[in-house]
Amino acid sequence: MEKLQKNLSPIPVKTWNWLGVNDTVLEADIPAITDYSKQPVTTGSEKGVTITDIRLSRDTIKFMEKKMDTGASEAMRDFVKKNQNSGYFIEIEEGEKIGTPIFLQYDLDEENPTLVDDHFILAHENSEATIIINYKSSCIQNGFHSGVTKVFAKKGAVVHLIKVQMLADQDTHVDAISAIADEKGQVDFTLIELGALQTITGCRTQLVGKNSTGTIHSLYFGDQNRKIDINYVQTHQARESLSSIEARGVLLDHSQKVFKGTLDFIKGSSGSKGKEEEYTVLLSPTVRNRSTPLMLCGEDAVEGQHAVSTGKMDENKLFYLMSRGLSEAEAKKLIIEAEFQPILEKIPVSELRDTISMYLRRRLNRV
Repeated sequence: MEKLQKNLSPIPVKTWNWLGVNDTVLEADIPAITDYSKQPVTTGSEKGVTITDIRLSRDTIKFMEKKMDTGASEAMRDFVKKNQNSGYFIEIEEGEKIGTPIFLQYDLDEENPTLVDDHFILAHENSEATIIINYKSSCIQNGFHSGVTKVFAKKGAVVHLIKVQMLADQDTHVDAISAIADEKGQVDFTLIELGALQTITGCRTQLVGKNSTGTIHSLYFGDQNRKIDINYVQTHQARESLSSIEARGVLLDHSQKVFKGTLDFIKGSSGSKGKEEEYTVLLSPTVRNRSTPLMLCGEDAVEGQHAVSTGKMDENKLFYLMSRGLSEAEAKKLIIEAEFQPILEKIPVSELRDTISMYLRRRLNRV
């Protein structure tokens, strides 16, 4: 178990150890995994979509799985395979454009305090779908989630995966995503990390087809003693592929965050373009914020941009809003909500957006 808890989300190329970003250690003990008895699939019966228990589809997906790099340690991958208590193979038929998002809702509680989920999303040629996976918790004692989600977008397919994490304050969240985009395929991720005492999350996209696209839009919020570790990698393997990483977050109290964002242009990816940007607002002098933007280049004719901004709240905006009669706390909440809004708008379900907004407002009352 000790081996499992170390080196969970390693950076692609190690840097100085004293920075403390090379890998991640899971601090909580891993509990005994019990059954997850709830039915998480709430929508998804639309024509053109097949959703089956992933354990019944292993033979279908095992050859595709071998090509995919989740970034998680081998010990963690084995743990998920052996302890999985929920998981689905979601298949989108060729040419189908699924209008209604496929929604999976996971609720941890005293009867279901542990979740290990394993999902595979396969979008056949020229298909399109949005999949939402929402994690919540009402656990009084420590809840635990660990999972892996794999996405394969074939030629011309478009997949938008949205993951929202609003676990309870004492819970643990370890999540890994792996994706492949074939020729003219597109994988878009909207990743919202708001809860849990420790969050370790990663997303790796392999752009293997010409003119493929991968985007990640991420939002995080740290307060109290939360620890957040984020590791995103966009790997350009084909010509004229496009990628972007956009992350926005707020830290306060004694929270800690490590952000690792990597653009990797390997040989053969000529004409590709990638960019990454992270913006963090620090609302307390006792937070710890570390960011490691990384660009790896094995090809000459590529274009990469990265930027990291860290700072306090814009004093001019704050003054303007307070001059209009808002208290300092109200003005701060309004500015933070405005910063988050562009990413929240990417969630196509208004009820979920409202739930996230209410959750954030409760947390922002501490600002």
